[in-house]
Amino acid sequence: MNNPHSSNLFSDFYKDNEFDLSFLSDCSKRHFRIVSENGNFLKVKDRIYTSEQMKKKLINLRPRDVYYSTSTYLNPTTVGPRGKERSILTKSGIVLKNDISFDLDREPLSIRNLEKTRKDCKRLIDFMDGNGHSLKYIAFSGSKGFHVIYEDEKGVAIADPFEREMEIIKVRRELVDKIKEQGITIDSSITVDTRRIIRLPGTINSKTGYACTLLTRSQINQPVINWISDIPRLPNSVNIPRFTWPKFLTFLFIFSKKTKVKPVKRVIYTTYVTSSVLGTKGRHAILLSFKNQKFSKVVRKLEKAIEKYRLTDIYLFRSGNEIQAISLKTVQRNRYQKILDYTGSTSATQLGKFGRVSLRMGPLVNSEMKEIQKPADFVKLIKSPDERVKNYVSAGHILFLIRHGVPLVEYPLIHGSAEFKVVDAEIKV
Repeated sequence: MNNPHSSNLFSDFYKDNEFDLSFLSDCSKRHFRIVSENGNFLKVKDRIYTSEQMKKKLINLRPRDVYYSTSTYLNPTTVGPRGKERSILTKSGIVLKNDISFDLDREPLSIRNLEKTRKDCKRLIDFMDGNGHSLKYIAFSGSKGFHVIYEDEKGVAIADPFEREMEIIKVRRELVDKIKEQGITIDSSITVDTRRIIRLPGTINSKTGYACTLLTRSQINQPVINWISDIPRLPNSVNIPRFTWPKFLTFLFIFSKKTKVKPVKRVIYTTYVTSSVLGTKGRHAILLSFKNQKFSKVVRKLEKAIEKYRLTDIYLFRSGNEIQAISLKTVQRNRYQKILDYTGSTSATQLGKFGRVSLRMGPLVNSEMKEIQKPADFVKLIKSPDERVKNYVSAGHILFLIRHGVPLVEYPLIHGSAEFKVVDAEIKV
């Protein structure tokens, strides 16, 4: 298991931070599992009675991740998969009660997606409170979302353990259906599955280095940006980007170019797509930008470039005061530079300086995660039908255009992987 965090960092974290299991009812009847420092998924063989007992295990075992069962069991140390037949139910552990557990998240990880999920979380809490349920805790998962746990106060008064567990599942499904009717998106499998384990608050999420952390009602009512910096974490935890593209895109973490600048008034965030054709050796799709130029003039330039360099169709976008152009034909770096210079693209200096060209295609978002300028809009296709069947085009950039809602013509010669690079950028203006 590849992990950027050393085992000592986990051990040091648990030594240096308070650990309290008081939020967890019937702790000794819970089943615990860990991901070991070697990446193995292991049961905790002992019953856990106290916070001190668990803290000692965390320090000694140095687990990457720690989970506990949403159900309480007659004998939590024997828990296994749900028995399909009554005769083997006792081997899988008899369920006594089951917390009403919700998992809400959005991919990929970003402050903006966390903020959207926080609002969903607030709506869920309002719904559950309004229906008389008793909240146990709210937690930031340490990564893409939140856990909201409610007490199962009513329980199911059925003596037979198999029938009791089946009835709990039925009741949970009915509750999930009611929540979905409110337009609230949750991972229903977490809520319905009585054998589910969930991340233990107070422990590190190894994917990010952030701790799964209990939140107050006051915090969940505030924007994520107000409290995210207070979440305990490992020293080399990830930098959560403010904004990022949806999960079907490949992205890099936020970068910030260090230059000498005058005092800034504000910071905005956006996303760039790059010319790199992944899965090829040094080839580029042809990305061009033209700033503060007449649209008709740019079109004439590009029509001449199609003829001179035998380019495939060119897709034109407007992005603020810029015109962006994408030709799917792939070329080597030297030829790409000639095309940039010939067209007078404002991107001409990027290739030599960064080894690729980037176009701003995402929206501009301010520090409050409000959109202040829309994403680039597709406006025109400059057709080049004769070159479609003669040139290889980028599979990744075809995907990009499809995801951007651009109607495409067919290209018979495609290479590269079906992914592409986008870069989240923090811009000081």
